[in-house]
Amino acid sequence: MCLTTEALVLFLNIIGAGMVSTPEPGRIIVHAEAADVHWVARDDSDDRWCTMGPQIDRLARFDAAK
Repeated sequence: MCLTTEALVLFLNIIGAGMVSTPEPGRIIVHAEAADVHWVARDDSDDRWCTMGPQIDRLARFDAAK
């Protein structure tokens, strides 16, 4: 899943600064209740930040169903 920088900033403002860390340029970590979610700036400079969070959650649900 990817968001524009503007959309990501809006999202981060909603959840609050206490749940966010920036360990290095181009990476933002949202410390959610269930798990940490990493947002990474795309290298192709199209002003997008992407996360694998939804895919990881889906895989976890499938593993739990086994």
